[in-house]
Order: sequence, then structure tokens, then C-alpha cells
Amino acid sequence: MRVTQRQGLYAGVAIISAAGIVLQIALTRLYSALLGHHLAFLAISLSLFGIGLGGVLLYVAPALVRPTHLLARLGLFSGLAGLASVVAVVTLLHTRPIETIDLAVLGRLAGTYLVTSIPFVFIGIVVAAALRHAAADVSRLYLVDLLGAAVGGAGSILALRAGGPRACLVVGLLCALAALFFALGARQAEGPYGPQRPAPMSVIATFVLSTCVLFAADLRVPWLVLGELRWVDMKRVEFQQWNEMALITVDRPQDGMAWMRMDASAATAILAPDKTPPLHPDEMAYVLHRDQGPVLVIGAGGGRDVRAALKAGQKDVFAAEINPTIVNGVMRGKYRDFSGGLFEKPEVHVSVADGRSFVRRSPVQFRNIVISLVDTWAAASVGALALSENSLYTVEAFRDFIERLTPEGTLLVNRWDNEFPRLLALGAAALRETGAAEPKDHLFACGKERSTSLLVKRTPLTPEEIASLRAHCQTNHFYEVFAPDAPGNDLRRRLAALPDARQAWPDAPTDLTPPTDDRPFFFYTVPARRLASVLGSPSERQLQHGLLTLVGLLVTSAVSAALFLLGPLLVRRVSILRAPDRGQRLRALLFFLGLGAGFVYVEVALVQYFVMYLGHPIYALSTVLVALLLSTGLGSLLTARIGVERAQRAARARAILLAALLVIYALLLGRVLGLAVSLPFGLRLALTLALLAPLGLLLGSQTPLGVRLLDARAAELLPWCWGLNGVASVVATALGTLVAMHAGFRWLLVAGAATYLVAALVVPARAGEEKSSQPGV
Repeated sequence: MRVTQRQGLYAGVAIISAAGIVLQIALTRLYSALLGHHLAFLAISLSLFGIGLGGVLLYVAPALVRPTHLLARLGLFSGLAGLASVVAVVTLLHTRPIETIDLAVLGRLAGTYLVTSIPFVFIGIVVAAALRHAAADVSRLYLVDLLGAAVGGAGSILALRAGGPRACLVVGLLCALAALFFALGARQAEGPYGPQRPAPMSVIATFVLSTCVLFAADLRVPWLVLGELRWVDMKRVEFQQWNEMALITVDRPQDGMAWMRMDASAATAILAPDKTPPLHPDEMAYVLHRDQGPVLVIGAGGGRDVRAALKAGQKDVFAAEINPTIVNGVMRGKYRDFSGGLFEKPEVHVSVADGRSFVRRSPVQFRNIVISLVDTWAAASVGALALSENSLYTVEAFRDFIERLTPEGTLLVNRWDNEFPRLLALGAAALRETGAAEPKDHLFACGKERSTSLLVKRTPLTPEEIASLRAHCQTNHFYEVFAPDAPGNDLRRRLAALPDARQAWPDAPTDLTPPTDDRPFFFYTVPARRLASVLGSPSERQLQHGLLTLVGLLVTSAVSAALFLLGPLLVRRVSILRAPDRGQRLRALLFFLGLGAGFVYVEVALVQYFVMYLGHPIYALSTVLVALLLSTGLGSLLTARIGVERAQRAARARAILLAALLVIYALLLGRVLGLAVSLPFGLRLALTLALLAPLGLLLGSQTPLGVRLLDARAAELLPWCWGLNGVASVVATALGTLVAMHAGFRWLLVAGAATYLVAALVVPARAGEEKSSQPGV
């Protein structure tokens, strides 16, 4: 097989980039299932940190990849990345579950983090070396890098369906394939990258064969098996299956009930037909409606709420369940007979869909919509869900649900007792959005065993209805929490009456303001004014695992950024501090720092906006990421004809234009998408592409123009700049999430605009232009 140097380089970079994205997403799923939702956030930063470290290592030790060994060494490091990904998944599978956070656990977690970041270090060396020694092709090289990432993002869904651990073996195969292409390219002795020494084909063949053998062995006799899971007795598990959304496990049935869990946490019961579910407050809407329907259950899970609706005499029960494995693999598959074919009954209509997007597109007016505890007490009680956006518990979502009800219809939401004040404020705010003059007249709540059910009626509750609900609660020994004529306490009365929840209790220890689509963090309740005191209190920290993880990542990444910036200055200080153009070189470092942070701010915000707009989180996420990466790659390609003499001006102009456009998007994007949310999916997708394309074209222009300028001035700095770009992305991921949790995603777009504006001010001049273009430097 004849492969030129350029073909080998392009193919290898594209494949290794795809492998990196697949590995990042696979590790996110593994971290979530094995360690918890909050620690899954760490996996997002693994690739960015590793790639940053790889770039810095190449700058400090340039002998790792010399020009004459370029393709051969890229093949070697690609193969090592594949083997390291196998080591990473084996390490994760043998990591003991983490149920609390203390010093011993932090040390063990740091070790796991380090091992799982090693594959990305090798990938970082590969990409940084390619940019360093093939900078003349940067526009096309960056394009194929982004194309590979886009393909990896889309392909990760297929890889995860084979299982989280097996997806890491797929990464090993991809890395071996990249190594093979680099090695084949090295066989062309002369080419655009100069004379190349051949790669050690025996070593490359070993990489390829070993990963193939490991993958084939796991297909025949699975050896990547789970040893332990949090809060799960693996000896009782008789069903487990991975997909792109979660690890689904089901315990062996006992006494007519089998517990099903998603990622070892969100638990739901599968009941046998002769097992009557105990009465719960989330059924009180049927006191008003009796057998009148239709009813919609959001988060069908094991079917308890569906069974409750049938028990109440409902003849038309719709159910939306977002996880296809639960519907097809469990309830219509292995546990079909055990559940009595619940999801196949003629009066039950089950759809695999996100609940909110199902409501938006359904033509049916429902008499009752039920959303009952679609997570677990164990995770919620320690703040493990704080970092999780949730599109079900926002003012806009509740408004969607209420407007989909019949005039006398009800929305029934069941949450944990400690979350009720915020839930009450959320229900009242949504009612005001739909035109209710007195929200309290539409609300009734009662509870049982740590959870409270809030009933929201589209029209005011009549005295007779209030009396019926109260009698039902008293008869069944539920505790009344709120009623129009008995709010329970003064705080609840004020939360239902005041348009601003902060006025109800200005000094509240928790955030009572209703979440919105711009800030959809229902489970995060720490006010900004109490952030420092919560982090300083040992007892409160134990209830905020998600926040603690985020702040720990922010501090660690900020320290790493300082080390990545200052460390190479000390090791190779002559390259910067003693160089006559040190000002321009320092500007280049700041420029790439800004690019790394700015891109993450923009990406995180845009993904949130458009995933909410398009509907199903997983597939919408893939669509948005692929569209953004493709348009960014095209933006890189369009810079191919911009020479170094015009690169500084072009980079500055595009950065300023991008900053202005981001401010416009921050002001108008939410409104535009809100007006277009009812369009057919095809038109919504077209609008998504049209809105992302201009941003992507501008985002994609910055890196190749910066590389072109730096290659003409100080090419040896390119790996270091690439490393700083990566570590800045880690800091921005943590800081941006913290900003979004407190201020909203709109402000992330503003932060992105500010970052690119600063980048425009520090674009380095090309060699020889310091005096004319950058006075005073």
C-alpha cells in the first residue's frame, strides 16, 4: 500500500483525533457509572489536560520528535496511546467505588485521574508535533484534526453501544490504525516534510495485532467486567447493559419486585402484575380526574407510575422514557413476562423520547402529566447532581407542560422534601408565565417518606377540590405541605405570592430562585454569596460533592496552568526571557491561552442552548458538536490563502468580529430559539446549522493564523502554545461551569466575547514588524 507523507500525516492525525474524542466520551460514561455523576465531570477535562501536557513536554524535550523522525515517532506515540487507553479502562474497572470524599479518597482519585490521562498525553504529543513540523500545512492539518474529532463525536454513540469498557478497546484499535498510517507515510523517504527515517514496522505491527487480539478476546469471552458498583450488590445483578446514555443494571427479582438502576444510582422498581404498588402522593391527581385521561408519565422507568395510572382506571396512558435500553432491552425484553407485558398493553403508549421534547411535539392535550423522582436520593442528598443540567425543572419547561394540559388538567411533580421550597417557587413562576393571577390558588402539595408531591392545576382549585385532596391525604396518612388556604408556613406563602423568590427569604442558606433554560441547575442550591462559607465548612462540603469536585478541578487546573506557563520558562528561559523579541513571544503565549479558554466558553454555552432547542440530549449533542466542529474546520481551511504578511490583521479582525457576534448571540439567541421551538425538526436543524456556521467559521480561523505567525517568528514555541491552549481549556471548563451555575449560559457567551477581544489585542506580529505594527512592545 503506497501512502505519501502528507496522506499518512493527515490520515493519522484525523484518526488519532477521532480516537481522542471517543475515549473522552467513553471515560465520561465510565466515570459516571463507576464513580458518580459529579466525578464524571473530571473525565471531560482529561483530554484537555493530557493534550496540554503533551504539548508542553514536546516543547521542553523537543528530541521526542525530530523532523527526520516525524512520522515514525508519531506512529510510536499513537501506538502507546492505544495501549495506555487499555490500561486506563482496566484501572477504572478495578477502582473501588467512591461514596464520600475525604483525603484518602482524593489521593486514590488523583491516581486514577493520572492513569486515565496518560493516553491523552501521547495524543497531545502527536498533534503538537504535527503542528510543529508541518506548520506550513496548518490550515488543512487543523481541518483534518477537527474532521476527525467530528467523526469521533458521532461514532462514539456506536462505540458506547458496544459497552463503555469495550469502547476503550475501540480507541485502542483506532490508535493502532493511526500508527499504521503514520508508519506507511514514513516509507516515502523524501516528501513535503523532508527526509524521513522508516518506522519500526515490527513495533507498529505489535500495536495493531495486540489491540485486535484484546478486542477479539473480549468479544468471545468478555474480560473487561465490572467488579464493584456504588450502592449495588453485584452478586444480585442479573442484567447489565451499556448504551450511550448509561449503564443499566437490574437486580434478581425478590418478592415480586426487581430494582433497576441507571449508572448505579437512579433506581426504579419493576413490579410483577400481582404486586400492588403502595399508594403515593404522586397519585393524588387521580382524586380529581379519576379515570378521565389521557395521562402522560415522564420518566417511565420500571413502570410504577404507569401501573398507578392503570390502577386509577386510566384508559389512555402515554409514557416517555429517554433511555432505549430500559424500554426495549428491559421492559419489552428480558423483563417483559415478569412485568406482565406492561409496556405492551393496548392502553399504554410508550415512546423513547426526552419528556420535554415529547410534550412539545405531541398534539395531545393531557389531563395529567406526572414527573416523579427521576433520580435517586443517594445522589441528590450529597449534591452529586449539582453539575447536571436538567431541562425538566425550569420555568420554561413547566410552562410547556402546563400549556399542554386540558383547561382543568394538572401537572404532578414529586421531589425530595428538602427541594420543595425551590419546587414551589418554580411552580408559581411557571403559572405566572401562563397568566395565572394568583399562583397559590393553583397549588396543592402533600408528602410521604422524604418526598413531596406538588400538584399544579391549570385553573384555580375549587374549595371542593381542595377538600377532596385534603381528605385523601389525611385518609392515607400523608402529611399536607401546602394548600391555597393553608400554605404551611410563612416562607411557602411568600414563595407562592412573590414574583422574586429572593424576596421571600433574602438571607436563605439555599438558592430558592426558579431555574431557567439559561441556568437549568435545579439540583445546585448554593447561593453565590455563600460559596466561600460552604466550601469552608466540613459538614456542608460533605453535602456538596459536585461543587467540591468542580472547585477542586478549578484550583488544580489553575495551578497546572501556572506550572505549564512558568515551568518551561525556567527550563528553557533563553528562548523567551533572553530573546530580543520576547514581548512578541509572550504575546503569542497569551494569544493561545485566550483561544483555549474562549473556545470552551463558547462551545459549552452553544451546546446547552441548541441541545435544549433540538430536544433529545444525546443525539442533539452529537448534532451540535459535529456541526460546530465541521464549520470550525471549514473556517480553518478558508485561511489557507492568507499569507503570513496578512495573518496578524486577519486574526485581529476576525477575533473582534467574533466578539461582537457573541455579544449579539448572548442578547438574542435565547429569544430566537424560543420563537422557533415549535418548528418541524428539519427546519429546527437547518436553523441550528445556519446559526452555528458563522461562529464556527470565525472560531476556526484563529488557531491556523496564530500558528502561521508563530511559525515565522519562533516555530519552537508551537508545542508550548498548543499545550497552553489545552490547559486553558481545562481551567475554562471548570470556571465556565461555575459561572453558568451562578449566572447562566448567556454570561458564558459574554465571557467568550471578552476572551476573544483580549486575544485580538495580543495577536503577535510577524517577524520584522514589531516597530511598525506593535508600538511600545
